[in-house]
Amino acid sequence: MITNIILFIHIISAATWVGGGLLLFGMGIYFKDPEVQKTIYSHIGPFYGYFQLIWITLLIITGALLLNQHDLYSLMFTNEFVDSRFGELLYRKLSIVLLVVLATALHMYISLKAHGRERSFKEKILSRLTSMIIFLFNFSIIWYAMNISQYFI
Repeated sequence: MITNIILFIHIISAATWVGGGLLLFGMGIYFKDPEVQKTIYSHIGPFYGYFQLIWITLLIITGALLLNQHDLYSLMFTNEFVDSRFGELLYRKLSIVLLVVLATALHMYISLKAHGRERSFKEKILSRLTSMIIFLFNFSIIWYAMNISQYFI
């Protein structure tokens, strides 16, 4: 029962995290006028950043709890686990999660630092790069999660 509750929170958090990213990505495509984009993102950005921080934190916590619920901490560093298909999938997913967390931290740092002023060229490039990394890698994480889930059915 507790595993199902943790998994439910994990899936809701993932849906919210990825869905929010899709919404902002879609807004960037739909609103082509740079002034409209600037207005929208300056108003939505800070709220979205803190909102998403809640969900990525829940994803990390519930992911760690799920590893514990399935007794994977004791197995994760054994040769058999590392060499298994399940281990390979889990390690790939965890690596991409780490990259997304780092990209998110950098993106939030730039966003908070530049809030209320025009971003420098370097900040614009890093901000867009981290946004694309987060956006694209989220789909990889979902792919690996789907493959990993097959081991629990």
